[in-house]
Amino acid sequence: MNNIPKKNLMFLLYDRAIIYLILTMLLYLSMGEMFHNIQIHYIKDYALFRRWGDAMLIAFPLLFMRKKILFFPYLLLVNVYFLSIIWYYRVYSTIMPLSSYLMVYNLDGLSLSVFRLIKFRDILVVLPSVSWCIYYCCVYRKLKCFFLSRIKIALLCLLLFGGIVVYYACKRNPTPGYATLNGLYTIEPVRAFKEFGIVHYWIYQIGIFQGISEKEEQYAKNFMCSIENGSNCAKKKVEGGKNLILILVESLHSWPIGMNIDGIEITPHINQLLKQDKTIYFSKEMPQVKDGRSSDAQLIINTGILPLATGAVSACYAANTFPSLPAALKEKGYTTASFLWDDKNYWNQEAMSRAYQFECLYDRLRDSERFEEADEQLFAKALPLLLKLPQPFYAQIVTMSSHDPWIRPPHMKTLLDGIEIKNEDVRNYMVILQYVDQCIWKFVTQLKEEGIYDNSVIVITGDHDALPFNEYEGREELKGEDCFVPFIILNSPLSSEHTDKVIGQVDIYPSLLDLMGCTDYSFTGLGESVFSDEISDFATYRTGISAGGVNVSDSVKRHREECWRLSDIILRMNYFKTNSILAPDKNSM
Repeated sequence: MNNIPKKNLMFLLYDRAIIYLILTMLLYLSMGEMFHNIQIHYIKDYALFRRWGDAMLIAFPLLFMRKKILFFPYLLLVNVYFLSIIWYYRVYSTIMPLSSYLMVYNLDGLSLSVFRLIKFRDILVVLPSVSWCIYYCCVYRKLKCFFLSRIKIALLCLLLFGGIVVYYACKRNPTPGYATLNGLYTIEPVRAFKEFGIVHYWIYQIGIFQGISEKEEQYAKNFMCSIENGSNCAKKKVEGGKNLILILVESLHSWPIGMNIDGIEITPHINQLLKQDKTIYFSKEMPQVKDGRSSDAQLIINTGILPLATGAVSACYAANTFPSLPAALKEKGYTTASFLWDDKNYWNQEAMSRAYQFECLYDRLRDSERFEEADEQLFAKALPLLLKLPQPFYAQIVTMSSHDPWIRPPHMKTLLDGIEIKNEDVRNYMVILQYVDQCIWKFVTQLKEEGIYDNSVIVITGDHDALPFNEYEGREELKGEDCFVPFIILNSPLSSEHTDKVIGQVDIYPSLLDLMGCTDYSFTGLGESVFSDEISDFATYRTGISAGGVNVSDSVKRHREECWRLSDIILRMNYFKTNSILAPDKNSM
């Protein structure tokens, strides 16, 4: 470079800067078309500026390519990346994780169906780059040297504009309900990707990505081979063909059920349901969700697998292959559907519903976005859809009203208002549970009126803890027992002798397989059915604290605890994609 005349050097720098700006604008246009194909609601504040910042960073390597011929393969690579995001989204309704690009041989299903995913409008993604290639070959390189007097002005403008773009690209817009940007990526990864752009997504993905060592992989395979599939189920004979309705109640604890304060019941209607014939109530279910919260609850209940040690499965591994309750029931001729008050992109539920093999997903079953009346809107809109489903069916209904911050409906009146409760959060929580209690009672009553109830097994359970019992008591120390959520089965065809024992959330999956006569399914989970002759009476919380365990052997405790590590590994390695399910139970052969 020392041999290059100063005048030619300045022109070279100026020429490269102009090309860089042009290519930045063209990549910006390509990204705009890519984001346009991801059709979800998002907050647009500063998003366009962030995209410009992404375009500048993606085009940055072009400044250092000595041979312009290298521009063309680089642009091709970038455009293929943009297209892969679009095609992956069309299949899985989520953004392709960076880890999937390492599996070129398998691309999680894209390689076999790429032509089916291509749409004519995808040409708009590559059109800017193609236009540039044509323009450069035919016009740009034939242009004469620009006047050097414009060099300083152009570079100054570039620097100034770049500074403005970087500022706005890094500035965070308000994200209501999310304490951090990672919180938004964990709960709504597609929306976060569209709002904060590609580079932010790369940073998040790199931060959560954990590879699998050979030792971990072998550990998981050995552990899975040591488990006899079906041995964790009771395998009792049940009448087939009953519907299964799972009501997954937001933040429902066990401690308010059956409680009364100065003669006022917190959940009077659920208390009535518990007195009905064929009702089973397990009050000591340990919630076992982690970073994925509500989405983890759906994972555990529908697959019998515990959540990731770090991160949410719905954000990191939505394209994994899962054995599932919907898949088991579909083998028996069931229709499967999930009903949501919130948007399907919340917790990436569209992608996860597909991964769990739900056939139908109904979202935004609401009249407004206010939590206060969410559950009555959800049940009112879900019921007619439920009645149209071919029987037998499995319907998962995910409630929302009892989500923090526990805002009561404006029309609701309660006798609790006349009672002094010092902790305002406790008061609000109990009041909103009275509302949820009314909504569930009304829905169950309508099922009876419509003739659905008698031919259905109805499960009511809490998705996770929110206000543990120690907060009600004003006690700082958190015990495992403080976190219990309920597991209620209405119209159960089976009985259990273990309703007073501690169970884990992971035990629901094999229990439901027992209830529905699906114990011959290829994967019966890592928990144990509550209908078995013996159960562990021991479960661990996400922090490692436990409940139960009296007269439980250390080997049983160790096995239950090891299932956390096993689950984390099999999720990260997408175990069920490339490995067979568990070995069959020898007693059933």
